[in-house]
Amino acid sequence: MNIEKWEATRTKGKKRFIWINGFIGWGITTAVLWSLIMQIIQPQDEIWVRPLIALLLFPLGGLVWAHFVWQATEKKYLKDKDTPS
Repeated sequence: MNIEKWEATRTKGKKRFIWINGFIGWGITTAVLWSLIMQIIQPQDEIWVRPLIALLLFPLGGLVWAHFVWQATEKKYLKDKDTPS
């Protein structure tokens, strides 16, 4: 684990991490890419339905994912920080 990098991230706060990395970074990005790829692979007449559903579900999944990443990384950080080198 890169302790200095995590310290910089954690000083910005958990909420920011979750919204930037989970909601936007993973959720919105994945929703858009998934919708485009699915439209190419399996076209739909109602082209707006798939992106709408994806833009609702993927960002919510991103929030949950980022929360668990934060918890796991914070736990490892605290353990590594308390362990003498």
